Amino acid sequence: MATAIALVSDPLSMGSNYHDSNLSSSPVLSASSVSDSGSDSMRPSTPDSMSSAESSDMNWNDITTSTTGIHLSEVLLDPSFLKVLFKKHSTGRFLGLCVGQSAPDAKWSKASEDNIEYSVSAGAVKVDFNVTPKHNINHLLTFALAGLRQVICSSTDNFDYYLLEQSTLVFLPLSHTPSFIPGAPPSALTPKNTIANIPTLEEWNTLWCAWDMVTLQMIPQEMLHQKPIDLRHKCLFYIGHIPTFLDMLLSKAIGGEATEPKHFWNIFERGIDPHVDDPDHCHNHSEVPEKDEDWPSLDAILFFRNGVRARLAQLYADLNSGKRTLTRNIARTLVMTHEHEGFHIETLLYMLLQRAGTGTLPPPGFTIPPWQALAQQWNAIPKPDTSYVELGPEEIVLGHDDSERDDFLEEFKDQALDREYGWDNESPARTVHVGAFRAEWRPVTNGEFEAYWRESNGAVAMPKSWIQENDGEIKVRTMYGPVPMDIAQHWPVLTSFDDMVIYARSKGGRLPTEPELRLFLDKYNVTYEEGANTGFRNWHCMPATAGMKDNGGKGSNGGVWEWTTSVFDTHEGLVPTNLFTGYSVDFFDTKHQVVLGASYATIPRLERRTVRNFYQHNYPYPWVAARVVYDL
Repeated sequence: MATAIALVSDPLSMGSNYHDSNLSSSPVLSASSVSDSGSDSMRPSTPDSMSSAESSDMNWNDITTSTTGIHLSEVLLDPSFLKVLFKKHSTGRFLGLCVGQSAPDAKWSKASEDNIEYSVSAGAVKVDFNVTPKHNINHLLTFALAGLRQVICSSTDNFDYYLLEQSTLVFLPLSHTPSFIPGAPPSALTPKNTIANIPTLEEWNTLWCAWDMVTLQMIPQEMLHQKPIDLRHKCLFYIGHIPTFLDMLLSKAIGGEATEPKHFWNIFERGIDPHVDDPDHCHNHSEVPEKDEDWPSLDAILFFRNGVRARLAQLYADLNSGKRTLTRNIARTLVMTHEHEGFHIETLLYMLLQRAGTGTLPPPGFTIPPWQALAQQWNAIPKPDTSYVELGPEEIVLGHDDSERDDFLEEFKDQALDREYGWDNESPARTVHVGAFRAEWRPVTNGEFEAYWRESNGAVAMPKSWIQENDGEIKVRTMYGPVPMDIAQHWPVLTSFDDMVIYARSKGGRLPTEPELRLFLDKYNVTYEEGANTGFRNWHCMPATAGMKDNGGKGSNGGVWEWTTSVFDTHEGLVPTNLFTGYSVDFFDTKHQVVLGASYATIPRLERRTVRNFYQHNYPYPWVAARVVYDL
């Protein structure tokens, strides 16, 4: 479970917080202006077409030549102290930070804060950002706790130099994200030292910051009634679906009528996931208006959203005051609705990715990456020390014990604390045997797949995560717009299960089963807290880093989910949820594959090792990659 630091004071005012195309922070209007947040005059419009690489170069020069730097010794690198220094010395929303025994070339002068001495640069700091950095996990954690993020880093034997940015959304590590305890003051809730994962209202507020940033600052007015993906609803549907789902499950858990306007339940209850090869075949879902003019306005949806959020806030107030008792059913409702919204941030983003550069706006508060400098660093990342790693034979435990059926048993219903809640398909815990196999250290990359795609004469389709220009050049889609393949060649390729199976066979291998992949991830994949590219640390994939001896082989998979050959199906002891009817069982249709891991847009609480995501085998849009494994 994780919390994000959001640079807004009132989550209900986010409807009026719109994207500023410059590098300055977006304005935050008062909560009283929420009703105007959907007006044409306030919504962002589609920008003129410009490649991400071009706009990055324009901004990168300005940032690097005007940013102040500070120099600290390792022992002084403390989140609270860093926050103070950032506020004091940052240029715009940027600050250079040198950590180490020495410092790069610059004119440095002594300074002090609370009788602690450090150095400040009088001008631009000269740093070679083409040097591959040493990723210091402790530094990344410090930045997150200070509400900052790393844009780029350079390392030498004597210092690490970071360009830091104060962004609108920085997720905290799980160890600093408390679980809700009724009546407990905030100071008693952190750091977290249990598996409990009931979200606090603060965690909801920061999730809403992320959701509102995507829906209200990255979707232009003209895209609200568009479908970036034919197999999904128009963008406007999802803005209404999230509060509707929350409202409906609150009524299930605590009673009460629907929030006004009540008829939104009929329109926004459930989205669609039709069969790719037969779009007329779909699970039960809401009936939505056919004509654009028959849909509710954005203003009406935001009014409804605010009402639902106020209803949730009142529930927390009643739980804290003792007016209402926290039961397992209520706790599960809070976890499920929170994680449902987290999942939908990611699914909406992979839809919006299809229009990035031609409609979708880049994430506000996150500077466009310095692609060329980063590409130089990525090209220098060492390959794994060995081609493969051998695993098994071994016993592994899948899932955890968390049956929804127990929520209403007299002996358990009021025992809500100190437990981990999950989705129905995560339970119960079960032991399985994994035979011996070999696994590639890293997922298949864009560059590797492009070479095969060009040579295979149509054996696999071009991934939907790519775009082919008129001159035949392949670019890779990012939320900032497409980037050339030479920039993204080392990222994991995002494409369908079917095409990854064909690729793996061409190498004499196959894709892993769910237990095999779970075993590999448990041993060698790092989490957000350990430096993984998840939780919006970046808004794009990164090269995978596993397979190096200096970290025992552990590393990031680049910020992706990964395909398995395991068909999503029931298992012994699974109790289908009654809170979200059909969440799993509707997709026990032999069409969906289990996927594990987490993408760069997965909120850290969903990195939980028992989480099982699932997508159709021939669905090409989600952020799912694959690694090749081999039988022994």
